[in-house]
Amino acid sequence: MDSKNSYQKFLGIFLGVMLVIGGGYWLWDGYLSSAAKARRFVENQVEQIEKAEKAYIAAMTADTYGGKTPKETLDLFVAALKKGDIDLASKYFLLDENLSREKWVSHLVSVKEAGLLNKMASDITLLAKEVRGSDPKEAAFEILNSKGIVSVVIDMRLNEYSKLWKIESL
Repeated sequence: MDSKNSYQKFLGIFLGVMLVIGGGYWLWDGYLSSAAKARRFVENQVEQIEKAEKAYIAAMTADTYGGKTPKETLDLFVAALKKGDIDLASKYFLLDENLSREKWVSHLVSVKEAGLLNKMASDITLLAKEVRGSDPKEAAFEILNSKGIVSVVIDMRLNEYSKLWKIESL
């Protein structure tokens, strides 16, 4: 009986030690090591990127302001400028990385405060000439000054989610 108790005691201690070692390794590998911390950091970053990408796609898909052609979008933008409707005019711009158009609203407000909205609309209507590159998802309009030098470029980009053209920069 004594050897049976010794064997059971040995087996219990052995299993206990193996459990402590295995648990320690699991804890170290999964939570405490620099590799585990790096893995959790990367997983968190991937999760945040996927969340931001879903929000971006949802916002771009819901962005229904714009035309089927670059010219149509520019005409809608000019019509909003002529009405003095800054909010509507800003909706023809592409969303920025924060899913916002605040910088364009600020710019248009300053143009309006300077009393230049109608001049801006007139210049675009009379002087903007469309130019296209090799990318079918991009277009631009150039406005030349009196010396024939490009003074303003209006970059346009196709919103691939809503299939509408947007103003990328002005």
